[in-house]
Amino acid sequence: VGELGKLAVSGRNMAPPNMQTIQSYLTPLQNAAKNPQTLLNRTSQTAAQTAEAAAKNPETFLTRLRNLDSATLTQVGVVTAETIGFFTIGEIIGKFKIVGYRSAAPAHH
Repeated sequence: VGELGKLAVSGRNMAPPNMQTIQSYLTPLQNAAKNPQTLLNRTSQTAAQTAEAAAKNPETFLTRLRNLDSATLTQVGVVTAETIGFFTIGEIIGKFKIVGYRSAAPAHH
């Protein structure tokens, strides 16, 4: 899985984030851990606003979806396939079996 991840990262010309970017993401997480009620309030407000905007104007979402170019759709497809692949490999490793589940019951032949 690690090698597959390296191939995906190098194939997409990705680079690790710098420290400033990491800190900009960690600071809100630290603040949320210190005061979880604020995070819950903000999350519920954002969800309500997003749902309200989508309910008022569903055409905007559909228009944006229809206007996606083929490169973006290809990228979405590739990322989806990579995600499914990583999940499947994790399931195989987690179960130590490629097909089916292990069972204490005898196999029926």
